[in-house]
Amino acid sequence: MTRIDDLVADLRSEREGFLRALEAVDVELVTVPGVVDEWSVRDLVVHVAFWAEHAVEALRLAAEGRGAEFAYDSSKTDAMNARLLTESRTVTPDAALEREGRAFEALAAAVAALDGSMLDVRLGNGDTVAEVIRYDGPDHYREHTDHLRAWFDDEDDEDENRP
Repeated sequence: MTRIDDLVADLRSEREGFLRALEAVDVELVTVPGVVDEWSVRDLVVHVAFWAEHAVEALRLAAEGRGAEFAYDSSKTDAMNARLLTESRTVTPDAALEREGRAFEALAAAVAALDGSMLDVRLGNGDTVAEVIRYDGPDHYREHTDHLRAWFDDEDDEDENRP
């Protein structure tokens, strides 16, 4: 397998884990804050979609020879996420899932179409293309899969301990 194949496989695998974790969500709790701070499941789905879209933009710029224009600064992540939280609360859970599906497919396709030599290209923020794919793709899905599982596992544990 090539590095591209590995990245696509990791992306697909981590997203499958995310979707499995979503299946465990009680429908009545989808918009209830608390999965991660004030984020609900719906908010988290929009969040994951946004960051996949973020990676697609980085790949597009890199493929066009304009990678220097990708100037994402991690010190602005919290502010970006705060704006995104406000936005996510205006969408339905179904719309959030549709956006995530489109974003995932766009990212998987962009990674699969990437020339392997592009993975080590440094972007305007100093990260390589491969690093952006990892942190906005598979690593991000894994992080939030863990949040979903922890939130619902904790609730199950509390239920078991109730008299």
